[in-house]
Amino acid sequence: MPFITQMKKTIGIIMLTALLIILSHIFLRGKKATDPSQAQIDAAWNYVVEHDMNREICLLVDYSLPSGCNRLWVWDFTKQHKLFECPVAHGKGRGLAPQGSRKDTARFSNEEESWLSSLGHSRIAERYQGQYGISYRLDGLDASNNNNRKRNIVLHGYKSVPQKPIFPLPSGRSKGCVMVAQKNMAFLDSILQTRKDVLLLCYA
Repeated sequence: MPFITQMKKTIGIIMLTALLIILSHIFLRGKKATDPSQAQIDAAWNYVVEHDMNREICLLVDYSLPSGCNRLWVWDFTKQHKLFECPVAHGKGRGLAPQGSRKDTARFSNEEESWLSSLGHSRIAERYQGQYGISYRLDGLDASNNNNRKRNIVLHGYKSVPQKPIFPLPSGRSKGCVMVAQKNMAFLDSILQTRKDVLLLCYA
């Protein structure tokens, strides 16, 4: 009897695991197909025109999506399609309770030492070699992110961020920086090096 009971438990675990994998793949396919909304694309275009910024491309980040999904896009204004997409980390928050800090939900702040992400428009500024490799300074252009420089909020790569979607698993988290996988950062660097005044728009 104990053997039969153990076998039933094992079979049950295997079936449940298989079901979760199937459901995850179904959900993940939907998340991989997610594009920025036309409203956000239009808002980004209007902003770059009004503020005389780069009209070729922009970077869009939708922090309302889970961190294990593709939620950063490079949008090509000239051809009206996405050039690239990848997961991006959000800020983990400083001093959050352990049970709260594990939630895969982004919180936002413009305060120094908050370790939280900021929303709003940023100008992707100078390229430099930082602690985590090639990085880009971000000039926050709104009241919600105008402390980017003081907070040292930058665009950079890091090993804890997946190169491709891993949803329903979460990505690693940052101290507020816009953080992607190292290989994805190399691609972003390849297109940012030849362009100036590119817009980064973070929203939720």
